[in-house]
Amino acid sequence: MGEINVLSNDLINKIAAGEVIERPSSIVKELVENSIDAGATEITIEIENGGITYIKVSDNGKGIHEDDIEKAFMRHATSKIKNEQDLFKITSLGFRGEALASIAAISKVELTTKTKDVEYGVKVNIENGTIKNKSYSGATTGTSITVRDIFYNVPARLKFLKSPSREQSYITEIVENLALSNPQISFKYITNKKLVFVTKGDGNLKNVIYVIYGKNIYENLIEVNCSKETITLKGFIGNSKIEKNNRNYQSIFVNGRYIKNKTITAAIENAYKSMLSINKFPFFIINLFINPELIDVNVHPTKAEIKFSDEQKVFKEVYTCIKECIINKDYIPSFKLDNYQIIKNINDNEDTKKELSFEQFYYKSTTEENNSIFYENIDNNYNVAYFEENSLLNNLNRESEIEQTKIHLDDKNILKKQYVDQENTQKINYNDTYLLEETNVIPNNLPIMTIVGQIHFTYIITETSDGFYLIDQHAAHERILYEKYLNEFTNGKILKQILLTPIILEFSLSTKEKLFQHKELLYKLGFEFEDFGGNSISLRSVPNNYTYKNYKQLLEEILQNIENDLDIKSNSIDKLIYTMACKNAIKAGDKLNFKEIENLIKELDKCKNPYTCPHGRPTMIKFDYIDIEKKFKRIM
Repeated sequence: MGEINVLSNDLINKIAAGEVIERPSSIVKELVENSIDAGATEITIEIENGGITYIKVSDNGKGIHEDDIEKAFMRHATSKIKNEQDLFKITSLGFRGEALASIAAISKVELTTKTKDVEYGVKVNIENGTIKNKSYSGATTGTSITVRDIFYNVPARLKFLKSPSREQSYITEIVENLALSNPQISFKYITNKKLVFVTKGDGNLKNVIYVIYGKNIYENLIEVNCSKETITLKGFIGNSKIEKNNRNYQSIFVNGRYIKNKTITAAIENAYKSMLSINKFPFFIINLFINPELIDVNVHPTKAEIKFSDEQKVFKEVYTCIKECIINKDYIPSFKLDNYQIIKNINDNEDTKKELSFEQFYYKSTTEENNSIFYENIDNNYNVAYFEENSLLNNLNRESEIEQTKIHLDDKNILKKQYVDQENTQKINYNDTYLLEETNVIPNNLPIMTIVGQIHFTYIITETSDGFYLIDQHAAHERILYEKYLNEFTNGKILKQILLTPIILEFSLSTKEKLFQHKELLYKLGFEFEDFGGNSISLRSVPNNYTYKNYKQLLEEILQNIENDLDIKSNSIDKLIYTMACKNAIKAGDKLNFKEIENLIKELDKCKNPYTCPHGRPTMIKFDYIDIEKKFKRIM
């Protein structure tokens, strides 16, 4: 006797519903997307007990015609598409005709709907996929669907749900993302009869971000509005002040559809590379608009993933858009004095007069260097972008001692000087040796600066017309070297310095084996070595002008980065270059003379990103003149 059974329609519907409706949040998503497709401008979502026992979604959309109600709950019945060609140019959120049928198969549903061309509403009750009764009543134009007792007839599925609070959190995430992707719609979200949030529906995405994420994120946003050949990118990204410990603060929408996509995520995170602290993630709310014919949204049961016809091109264009937004935005953190106390009761006598040490220098920016971008494919469909500078950075001379001019200023002169504006700055007499002609400067983003000096042999202080800056000399030099080494590595142009006398380095046998496993990569970084027998190697060359002499420690750290990162082509190469730049950079406590400070600022200004070190720490902090004036009560 045959063993193959033909399943009943009831069982087929329950099995199919399992693919579409995983939990209460799936129901909320499908119902709200139907409301959006119906042209609603106001949508209310109400849930109780994590949506397990009660979900209600109401809208002011166009409603469902009475003749279509029964068909709306039939599987594969939809108003969104008509033929096979429509699958390749989908613009609606729903299109399969499975959602209402799946919801009705595993819950108790009540639907009330009215179209604008009739004077009454239609109400139906559905259980186990079958309409039980139908009535007429007064109603406003739109649709209201109430779903009760999810999985009441599939108890095996019910036991896999989480606690009500956890299920509620899943629903909240869905509703938040639907609101973020549709700022033109007013959303009202109610849980257990308590209002959670309301959005205005005024089309302003930033207002929705304020409602959902609060004031701190709202005040640290960078707007994105960028068009390339294939895509248009709109939304907001965060600055370094709101870097996050995970990816929970990232939302991607493609043509208004909330999705998860590794290509877009990788492109955005690569654009932030070296601008955020290690193991931190950027905040972003991004809507990507693309020709529907260039994407396939029919690749996932819940439509949570899509495919692009040209993933690499999308990566490149998203990366470029985000990078341009970050670089064009002032990324220098400002130091606010509001939270700091004024030092009081300073003795006003000759002993407290300061012995100020500074030399001044006028530094002016002109035009930006042209840079090209080098893209490299990597194994897991991610791409990584490297910047290629057109000229090599000059090496800083770190051996000469600092030259200081000690000038005594009386109190009157200190109090009379408010700030040096651009016009007055140019009238100051400078030592001709230190004057940079405009033609010799390749500027980028830094403002016009007057060098004041170095404090604690760690920070450089410079003055501008609206305040002053503290520059971390180590972080700044680290950024300079990082971009230099990365450019040279990308182009295979890292210069080697042949050692007159090879250095014999001793390692453990396992470490030595790893060195030879990665010999080709280390050679590209400028390290050339040979086997010297036993546990030792003979180091014959190092990167040119590399002043860090503990080569054993450096090589061990580079190896550790390689071993910790299986994908050598992406993160580990950056980490290797981070390590080299960090080890060779000027350190805190190093004395710099005026010419060295001048060169440091000049080279920092050439950098593609002069505002952070490769690890994401700021290279400089701005002190606003107006805040200083307020603290000294010169202005109120």
